[in-house]
Amino acid sequence: MKRISIYLLSLMVSGAFFAACDDDESNGKLTFDKNSVEVIIGEEDAVKVSGGVAPYEATPADETVAEATVSGSDITIKGLKEGNTTVKVTDKNGLEAVIAVAVKADPYEEEKEDATVRIKWDTYEKIEGTDEGTFTLTKDAETKTVTYSWTNEEENESLVLIFTDAEDKIGGNGDGEETASVKAENSEPVGKLTVTVEGEDPVDYDVTAWSLLQAQPADDEEGTPDTYWIAFTADGKTGLCVAPLTVETE
Repeated sequence: MKRISIYLLSLMVSGAFFAACDDDESNGKLTFDKNSVEVIIGEEDAVKVSGGVAPYEATPADETVAEATVSGSDITIKGLKEGNTTVKVTDKNGLEAVIAVAVKADPYEEEKEDATVRIKWDTYEKIEGTDEGTFTLTKDAETKTVTYSWTNEEENESLVLIFTDAEDKIGGNGDGEETASVKAENSEPVGKLTVTVEGEDPVDYDVTAWSLLQAQPADDEEGTPDTYWIAFTADGKTGLCVAPLTVETE
């Protein structure tokens, strides 16, 4: 009898403990893996919510600036027009928290219409023509490493951009235009940029973000490669490269 009583007491204590845990969870607070997002019109960013009790709801303060959808604990925010707003996230029990949202215009909108733009970086702005030099855009199919290389006609200036595209957004099997965006996490760079100018030592820059702005499918003509518009940020400066892609299979 004593053993049964002890067993029942243990069950009661355990039940009270789990009830207390549930109560603590429901009366806690909502937290995010990031409290603010910045997106370009038409692009998306995801925020993970924790705490509180699912299901969650997400409501933009200005639904003309951004829209928000919820899948489990992921809040996906899409930019609709330029401006600032907030997204209020609410859990099952009414707990609330707010994500700040900034939506910006696409700084490369004009360049997307012009496939002759090959490289823009700091003082470089090279287009198709006599001063074009040579350029290549390659991807190693095994390592997923993307390399953009540009050398001027005199071969005394060059630029080499290297980064990893683990999700195969560039040179993948997707149909039509697609976009992608990769940013550094925990201050770790996502790639490297090396710039060489005549008479100076090569300068290395940490690439902190890259974005696939546009993927233009090849023409129907056999052997014509897809062309990619790739923007990047390195040490606070922005750049853009446009080129047909060659996928290395060896």
